Amino acid sequence: MRLPMFDYFKPSTVEEAYSLLTEYGEEAKILSGGTALLVYLQQRLCTPKYVMSLKGIPGLDHISYDRQEGLRIGALATIDSLSASSIIKGKYPILCQAAEDIGVPAVRQMGTIGGNLCLDTRCIYYNQSYSWRQVRPPCFKRGGNLCYAVKGGDRCFAVYQGDLAAALIALETKVKLVKTSGEKVIPLSEFFTGRGENPNVLKPDELLTEIQLPCASESSAGAYQKLRIRGAIDFPLAGVAVVLDVDEGKVCRKARIVLSAVASAPLEVTGAEKVLKGKRVEEGLIEEAAEEALKKAHPLDNLSIDAGYRRGMVRVLLKRAVKQALGQ
Repeated sequence: MRLPMFDYFKPSTVEEAYSLLTEYGEEAKILSGGTALLVYLQQRLCTPKYVMSLKGIPGLDHISYDRQEGLRIGALATIDSLSASSIIKGKYPILCQAAEDIGVPAVRQMGTIGGNLCLDTRCIYYNQSYSWRQVRPPCFKRGGNLCYAVKGGDRCFAVYQGDLAAALIALETKVKLVKTSGEKVIPLSEFFTGRGENPNVLKPDELLTEIQLPCASESSAGAYQKLRIRGAIDFPLAGVAVVLDVDEGKVCRKARIVLSAVASAPLEVTGAEKVLKGKRVEEGLIEEAAEEALKKAHPLDNLSIDAGYRRGMVRVLLKRAVKQALGQ
């Protein structure tokens, strides 16, 4: 389908972007890489009056590392630049791995880390053609009052299917949000609302400008495992990010385990983390942690693969991720 009609802006400064967002608010959509937004425009999943590209603003694509402050990534840094960065490869390999699992090279060269974190939630009853949606009553995500995935549901249960968020939350990442009245830095885990119809806390006049990671520990390692139909292109149908801090005897001092694509927001599995902490990580303990993850994961039949299979694969992916992290 052709793109709908809209006015296009390309501000050259952050201040100009603030001004436009303040003026047009919810009538405007932000374009960073465009790999998701352009598809949504073509499918008429959104029809904004205004589209504002951030590509004309210099300085939003930086990647820098400081031993005191840690890693800083501008929101316009491309997915490809994450996997190509020697800093990220050496100190945050789980982030490099998650980036390489996204789409195909052309998508990674266009898509940005900020855009990936701000992905809309998805549902097989929502991400359909315009004509398919028009012959059905609107669901919560389209402004209606029903959910096709959960009969009698009182809210939207669309799924957040991003790859980077799970890995970044496991790395204890924070994000910087800015607007004309000031800026704030919040944990990435608090960026997501857990509600399908409105997946993140960004206000209409706010921009996500920077991703902040703490200094990497030399005794930690991580891995990201992903379920998808094809080896490329596809969004995750389930994802598991694991970051472990272990001593030389493989005793776990700290663990972070985050699931993706099984709910409307990334899910941290604190039960599985407690199972591993303070113990030598061996096969039986990994199996116990995987069972805790299974208790936390309750996906619905609103994606292209049976929810029961996706839930069962969470256990498999977690065991693979823990073993891969230990192998590092």
